[in-house]
Amino acid sequence: MRKLALSFVLFSTALAATPLRAQQLLPTRFGSWTKGDCTAVAASSVLVEKPADYLAGNRCSYNSGDKKIAILVEKFRDPSAAYERYTSGLHEGMVPSLVGNNAALDGSRLWLLSGDLVVQVESQQLATESDLRELIKSIDGHADKTPLPPMRAFLPPIGLIQGTQRYSLGPKGYEAAVKALGRDPYSALAPELGFANSAEVMLGSYATGKGGQEILLLVEFPNPQLAEQQLHHLQPLLAAKAEFAGTTVERDASLLSLVLSPSSPEMAAKLRQAIKYDTAITWNEPSQTLTDPPWLLVLKTIFIASFAICAFAAVAGLIFGVFRLAIKRLFPGKVFDRSNSVELLQLGLNSKEINPNDFY
Repeated sequence: MRKLALSFVLFSTALAATPLRAQQLLPTRFGSWTKGDCTAVAASSVLVEKPADYLAGNRCSYNSGDKKIAILVEKFRDPSAAYERYTSGLHEGMVPSLVGNNAALDGSRLWLLSGDLVVQVESQQLATESDLRELIKSIDGHADKTPLPPMRAFLPPIGLIQGTQRYSLGPKGYEAAVKALGRDPYSALAPELGFANSAEVMLGSYATGKGGQEILLLVEFPNPQLAEQQLHHLQPLLAAKAEFAGTTVERDASLLSLVLSPSSPEMAAKLRQAIKYDTAITWNEPSQTLTDPPWLLVLKTIFIASFAICAFAAVAGLIFGVFRLAIKRLFPGKVFDRSNSVELLQLGLNSKEINPNDFY
């Protein structure tokens, strides 16, 4: 019983710590606004792939005189999970906001992403731009500034309908994305896209100029091998069902691209060609940085070296000559020109005997 009671206390403490941690992300005051009541937001109220992705959520009211706004802050495991949540709240017609880099306005609602935090400000028009900037600056101090997913920049910018971007790390986010973009039949592909192999998906809607829309789906894998394996898995699935008619899949290194039910093969090819995905293979080969010097420098070096060698030979010869003369004077016939150490072979062709001293 004692162990059971202790476990219950620890569990209750953990539950209480979650909303408290989220509540601490919001400042007590910013500008002329003062924090009021706060309530916890459970993970089930938001779209998350795994319970561990959602760390905490809290909604607080703020008052400034007779004006009142509400701020919701949600903390996720990392910026990628937060970006998935952020894109799920975008829709066509939202306009960018100047108060932050990843901020959008929807009437009276401000939708904002800051690292691993997603912030929603209701009745934002009641606050001034300087007040909102002060709020965001305070929240930024608690955010994880790890870079957002790189594949968000793969979507071609030309023709993209703002507010239709969708990013997902799992099947739940993908299903919600294709349904929001009007391609409900493609939710059946959720188990087939390779999320178990760490796949990430990015979707966007493009205006065709004729009143229609094309939906581009990008699937990125950690390496080209996994992408090739998934390519061969998807090709027969797309060809087998009538609702996927016209949809093909192509691979570029680690990226798969699909245009969902395109209006024409030419439109699909044009959209694929505009994808901003570049691959580069580097190969470290042995190399040298030496180059041949100018010929004038080579001639100059040759002349200087020749003069140095000649000067050294002259000085060395002079020193040796002086040394030899000095030794001959000090030790005559003992070091140099020792006639008693010289032996000559004589043929006897002449009657005169050769004297070794005749050589010196």
